[in-house]
Amino acid sequence: MKSRIIKRRLVKARSALNQTIQKILDISRIKKTIPYAENPEVKEAGISEELWLLNKLAKQQAQLVRHYETTLTEDKMMPPKNNFLR
Repeated sequence: MKSRIIKRRLVKARSALNQTIQKILDISRIKKTIPYAENPEVKEAGISEELWLLNKLAKQQAQLVRHYETTLTEDKMMPPKNNFLR
């Protein structure tokens, strides 16, 4: 794959991962205030499910970022192909 395309995908994947992590942090802050709200059990169940889903999504996005980074480093280590030597 061309390195330009991989770089673009890497930037998009990093951006998505940062947004997901920010959402997880926001929900964690909200979760701290639940004991003082009405029906804390119901709210905690919904938030716990959302955190579980976001953590799973963040894990997949982190794997994708790692994949793109390793692909880029492998492409840099490979020597360029010379079609002139045929």
